[in-house]
Amino acid sequence: MPIPYLLTTLLYIFVALFIAADASFVSLNWLSAFPALRWVRVHFITLGVLSQIIFGLLPVLVASLAKKPKPAFRWDIWLALNAGLVALIAGFAGVNHPMIFAGGTLIFIAATLLLLQLWRARGGDAPASLKFYIAGVFYLFIGIIVGTGLWLNWSEALYIKVPLEVHIHANSWGFMSLVFAGLLVDFIPMITGRPLGGKNSVAYMYWGMTLGAFGLVLGPWLGGSLPPTVTGLILHLSATILLIVLAGRALKASGHLSTAGGWHLLASYTWILLPVLIAPLILTHVIAGGPVESIAPQPLIYGWVLQFGIALIPYIARRFFLKQENPQLGGNWFSLAGIALGSVLVWVSIFLVDIRGVLYGVGFALYALAIIPPVNELFEIVRDGFRKIEST
Repeated sequence: MPIPYLLTTLLYIFVALFIAADASFVSLNWLSAFPALRWVRVHFITLGVLSQIIFGLLPVLVASLAKKPKPAFRWDIWLALNAGLVALIAGFAGVNHPMIFAGGTLIFIAATLLLLQLWRARGGDAPASLKFYIAGVFYLFIGIIVGTGLWLNWSEALYIKVPLEVHIHANSWGFMSLVFAGLLVDFIPMITGRPLGGKNSVAYMYWGMTLGAFGLVLGPWLGGSLPPTVTGLILHLSATILLIVLAGRALKASGHLSTAGGWHLLASYTWILLPVLIAPLILTHVIAGGPVESIAPQPLIYGWVLQFGIALIPYIARRFFLKQENPQLGGNWFSLAGIALGSVLVWVSIFLVDIRGVLYGVGFALYALAIIPPVNELFEIVRDGFRKIEST
């Protein structure tokens, strides 16, 4: 994994720790000078932490699995991605439309260059995961366009009825779901010594998630249309459950469910399944959709995306940076418990309005505490890697 991406990953996860603490202090009325911005928190984890791994790792990983030469490091992609993130976060903080447009454009350029790298790897000995990565980047394009347009009033021109939901679905059930599934297809054999599943199982997961995400994006695009939304839910949910079952079997058989890292990887999917299971209750108006749509993305990002990263990022760094043959997954029992309990409290805060601020604040305090061990773990990996470099 290229060193610049590893360093920015460490930087952004360190910042994510302080942003989670800030959200806690504001919710508990302990601090009001720097009010928490939920979109800043979310994007520091998705575009900040996880995108560093995805953009830095995928070209190298695909080339390695396809038995092709390691691609040269692309400074243009790294600079466009990170300059775009900084511009986007600055634009959010000040509601600066030109800055938001510049940030979205730079990230779109970085994603396009990444897609071209992945596209050239097709054919021959290309791994089965490659199609997950390519489809995931296509959904990222939708997420970038719609997300940027949220601030620039593009929704009407694009005939998008519920743009925020389209943006979240494209990024979560499209981009992240497909890329994470591809990473499990690639890394479960390295971690456990056995394949994630057979050819047919992997094909079903791919088509179920790809077509399911299309339905989940199209539904809110059309104003909550039930046929594409329900079809998308069924396809995506069934493919995700299959992924969890196959990954769980492999982790259990290899003894990795006796470690916190294995449970981090598996338990993270609780927090993407929960919104999917709640969705029918929103569609049938059993529960109000507004509070769920406003608050649920936080445990989705911290419980699923960040927790997935806590398990896999240290493993990737140890394998590709420290060159360890059998590295361990990241995280410990404290970080696992903190994220689980924090996510439960944030979810419960949706329904207990009278004590929402306290539950939300305590939940984010637990997130902040849970991030401390992974930050320390990644720092030690980077430190040990640079010591090796200096010694040689």
